[in-house]
Amino acid sequence: MKGIKISLAGDLGSGKSTVGKILAEKLGAEVYSTGTIQRAIALKMGMTTLQLNQYMETHPEIDGMIDDGLRALEHEDKKLIIDSRMAWHFVPSSFSVYMAADPYISAERIMNAGRESEPFSSVEEAVRSVTDRRKSEMIRYTHLYGVNIKDLENYDYVIDTSYVSPETVAEHILAHFEKYCAGESYPRYELSAARLLPGGEKGGEPAFSERDGFYYIVRGENAVAEGIRAGDTLIACVRAAEGANTECTREGVKEWEKETGIRIAKLPEGLQ
Repeated sequence: MKGIKISLAGDLGSGKSTVGKILAEKLGAEVYSTGTIQRAIALKMGMTTLQLNQYMETHPEIDGMIDDGLRALEHEDKKLIIDSRMAWHFVPSSFSVYMAADPYISAERIMNAGRESEPFSSVEEAVRSVTDRRKSEMIRYTHLYGVNIKDLENYDYVIDTSYVSPETVAEHILAHFEKYCAGESYPRYELSAARLLPGGEKGGEPAFSERDGFYYIVRGENAVAEGIRAGDTLIACVRAAEGANTECTREGVKEWEKETGIRIAKLPEGLQ
């Protein structure tokens, strides 16, 4: 294949670097990572990555240097795996992937990576830092480019990496990329079964809504339950219209766990 471009964006700690390396090896492609560049800048300036992100909110010249490099990739006739929050925007010809992950899973992965620019004494501290960094990035990119990097509709494919191996994530990305190149239809969202909260309509095609980092089943509960009982760790879904309501309760979650045999990873605070 010639001129392949796959861009990986996503939550901090979602495994972009690891999955990017696997994809590059399978495709014989080069890896271009703005995250690596930013971490090198942070170390050179004696900052953590969070401090650099906050510094960049008032020093757009650093973003400018990174973004000029991304823009140039649009015209490169190479096989590229681009690990970057903004590649979907600056390299529109790429197959754009968003890798989602539970905040606590992300924090544990970041701590285990042991990077000098990301020193944390606890998972809780890492979660706070990840949350603050994401807010800082959203502010910066909204101000600079008028885009919302968390809007999942920006991406060709969204996969939840929380409870699946990097190898499995890479396999799913490649399978979807092949269908994308062939002009075939494919499920745009694949979410972890352990993060889907019940409370929606029983029938229909599985659809979800997202609120505060939690995924709620809006419809298709029967199909989701069938998939879980069949051993599916990732559930193919569509995104419901904004404002779609669900009635998720603690009692409903208990019944759901009993019915499907799954254990919901985390519940929203204040759930009745």
